[in-house]
Amino acid sequence: MATKSSSFSKFKGVATHIYFLNSLSEENNLMLLQQYASVETDIQNNPFLLRMAQRFISRFGGNPLNLKAICGLLCHSDSSLENFEGSVIPLQLCHDGLPIHLQKCLAFCSLFPEGYIFDKHHIVVQWTSHGCVRPAEACDLEDVGVEYFSELLCRSFFQYSPAHNEKDGKFVMHELMYKVVESVSRDKYFKYEDPMSCVPENTIHMSLVSSQFQTVELMHKTEQLNDLQTFTVVQPEWQQYKISFPTLKLVGLDDFFLKFTSIQTQDLSHTDIEELPGSIVGLKKLQYLSVSNTSIRSLPSELCSLGNLQTLEAKDCRFLSALPGDTKKLLKLRHLDVTKELDYVQLPHGVGQLTGLQTLPVFHASSDPSHYSVSDLGSLHNLRGCLRISGLESVKTGIKAQDANLKDKHHLKDLTLQWHDGGINIDDEDTENIAEQVLENLQPHINLQELAIRGYEGSVFPAWMQSYSSLPNLVSLTLDSCCNGTQFPGVAQLPSLKFLSVRKMYDVTMLSSNIHGSIMFPSLELLNLWEMYGLEELFEASEGDCPRLRKVCISRCPDLKRLPCTPVRELVLHCGHQLPDIPELASLVSLKIEGFHGVKSFTLPAAAALPVLRKLEIRSCKELSSVDGLSALTSVQRLKIAACPKLVLPRTDRLTT
Repeated sequence: MATKSSSFSKFKGVATHIYFLNSLSEENNLMLLQQYASVETDIQNNPFLLRMAQRFISRFGGNPLNLKAICGLLCHSDSSLENFEGSVIPLQLCHDGLPIHLQKCLAFCSLFPEGYIFDKHHIVVQWTSHGCVRPAEACDLEDVGVEYFSELLCRSFFQYSPAHNEKDGKFVMHELMYKVVESVSRDKYFKYEDPMSCVPENTIHMSLVSSQFQTVELMHKTEQLNDLQTFTVVQPEWQQYKISFPTLKLVGLDDFFLKFTSIQTQDLSHTDIEELPGSIVGLKKLQYLSVSNTSIRSLPSELCSLGNLQTLEAKDCRFLSALPGDTKKLLKLRHLDVTKELDYVQLPHGVGQLTGLQTLPVFHASSDPSHYSVSDLGSLHNLRGCLRISGLESVKTGIKAQDANLKDKHHLKDLTLQWHDGGINIDDEDTENIAEQVLENLQPHINLQELAIRGYEGSVFPAWMQSYSSLPNLVSLTLDSCCNGTQFPGVAQLPSLKFLSVRKMYDVTMLSSNIHGSIMFPSLELLNLWEMYGLEELFEASEGDCPRLRKVCISRCPDLKRLPCTPVRELVLHCGHQLPDIPELASLVSLKIEGFHGVKSFTLPAAAALPVLRKLEIRSCKELSSVDGLSALTSVQRLKIAACPKLVLPRTDRLTT
């Protein structure tokens, strides 16, 4: 975490050590400028450009963000170093040099508080509803919006959130960039944070930011306004991704809707509303509506007459059980998210008519013919991102599943197929056969990257799961509570599979058998196994198998007898009746053994079998009294033993030290 204030880092509780950084040297600054200037421009060998660069570095090089921003400007425009002579602050110059549509995107971001964590997908959807994204030939607006975001990221207006992994798609705006954007946007964009403040009369885009519960009289606060196009409630950065109690009580929402009929973007999330007034019917220009994390119990039928609505969010609304019957009339709807943590919201019959839908994270298959069925997914060709289909136990024929037409949804990246929650053992052969037919006909497109199958009622897996040509891009596979499975699917040949997690497949004895002439798990990096009570062996590894494997975690696999010889670097063994045989693991750096409560003793491999082992941890083995071979592991630098009350360590100088 980088900050100008050491007290801020302590307040946030993130930093354990503080390092004070010096400015980059002139040589390093010149190297960065050269990297981004242009291929044809040689700063070092051009006396004029060299003087210009040195002058710029002497004035603004103390802040690396200035340099980075100017580099981004050089990369995306026809600007040259000559443009930076004078007294203009580089960050202001970088903003002023943006195209108008990108300036408008940033202006919208000024409605959020400093330090806010932006979700890329979510902000692009909001930009689209706000009119920031210009149509491009043969491109969806969302794809254009992603290109906008990527350019702003390259220009240093956004940076990856330090609190998240890069793949999470979470970003923040640097405080100095934010101040520039806020200063040039305050004419029409107003962020209401102070209850005592007054809303400027020229405001047409407004947000309410609140970290504690308060009541807001909407008509009183906006009485001087003639027009309002954006009204959004924003959670502070430390609350925004938590399901929390409402922070705002809005009074006068009905009159508010009657007055401001030009609203295009409206976010009422985290307010105390229990219903939307019927006067929402007058918001004919409304394109974005969110009522997430509210106590709303139903949505009014008048909502279905808003023909321009593109986004409807009602996430984590615990009292909401169904959408209005005429939701199918919202033909411009592109994003529909009614995700709930422990339940689901019934979609109405005819949802398949919303053919423009791109976002539909959850879909619960219904057996009631008056509701939607899994076949309604068939016409939703534009679905993208993630999709979780639950309630598959209610699908009684394979034909219904085939009608979902998942194989043609080439934008889907993440798919979850779920039968019963938690999985159950099925003794009915007909039920097993139906489940196998359903899964066979839910084959996804070859572009799929993540697949999870939960509670599957069949005993065998379909052929498409075992063909590298069917899932060439699959990176992550999760099999959870597939309790009836008797044979593990042949996924060892999938070329892109990096992450494999398996839980509660009780009757599987082996993950894969050796396939002559082929490398098993060529891309696998992480293997997690839980509650595989019948598992005796993972696979028979040959030289060259699992070349990228870095971590294996095995928990509650009591019959596991041996481990394969692989280049794994980290091994975690948890809760078993016996410690499996550990072969020669030449790359193993870390070994953790935990929860083998009934084991009284075990033998570790010889030092020659674990030549680079650096970290060894043994914990919560209540009956363990001896560990043979421990003192011989001379490569171990960190040994941790905890909650092993009966263990007596050999008295050697090395272990004592």
